[in-house]
Amino acid sequence: MSDVETCILGRTGLEVTRLGMGGAFNTGGSRFAEKEDARDAVHRAVELGVNYVDTAPGYSNSEEVLGFCMEDLAEPMILSTKFGGRPQPFEPQSRDCLMQSLEESLRLLGRLLEKFVADTSWG
Repeated sequence: MSDVETCILGRTGLEVTRLGMGGAFNTGGSRFAEKEDARDAVHRAVELGVNYVDTAPGYSNSEEVLGFCMEDLAEPMILSTKFGGRPQPFEPQSRDCLMQSLEESLRLLGRLLEKFVADTSWG
């Protein structure tokens, strides 16, 4: 890890870099629309010490592209994503909908669930 400043993410105990990467950068509407360009950007961020990426199902194909970008990363990454947008219709009070959304995010990101942290402060 480089000299990038870190902090503890809320009450999770997870140490993340203060400088993170937003997952919307790699969607169809950005200049990183090509998966290889997005992979180069993610790998460069990791080289510089970044360990935190935020994404969401609503960021077009961001989760799928990030999954591709991280296939060959040896460094552990801390990912945050949101629930929602799928399945349709999405019912936020439905456990089944929430689980389907989570499972699809994990599938697209190519990740196993190592730690799950739910932010319920909004509800």
